[in-house]
Amino acid sequence: MIVVSNASPLLVLAQADRLSILKALFEHLLIPEAVRRETVDQCPVPEQRQRIEAAIGDFISVAAPVTVHGFSRNLGQGEQGVLALALERRADLLLIDDRKARNEADDLGLQCAYTTDVLRLAEHRRIIESAADVVADLRDLRIFLPFASVPRTTSH
Repeated sequence: MIVVSNASPLLVLAQADRLSILKALFEHLLIPEAVRRETVDQCPVPEQRQRIEAAIGDFISVAAPVTVHGFSRNLGQGEQGVLALALERRADLLLIDDRKARNEADDLGLQCAYTTDVLRLAEHRRIIESAADVVADLRDLRIFLPFASVPRTTSH
């Protein structure tokens, strides 16, 4: 399974010390260089940065899109990079919370998941006990996630 991630799921799960959820669910993630810069070079929280750096050395790979794509919406470098990488690698899933970028991804026919969808899937697969508890932990850290669902691709 090819999974590409934007910065927000990485930053959120790193803040909660839960990046292991992504490894358990997907084994391997791809991110573009722009997301690496955003989550490592530009991250103001040392613990988040260190956790993401360790994950890049473990189960996250940095990959460069081959071509420049024109998108219909005005997107940041990270969003452009994840969309281009997802298109080029024919990603099975794109982890992204940004609404404008998700709308672009939907228009391009890409399958997306919010961070909350990832947490629900982890609960369903018994990787975590409760998605609601993780969301509550994040709220305690003043991190608020968008709640939306995608069609479930796993069977019960």
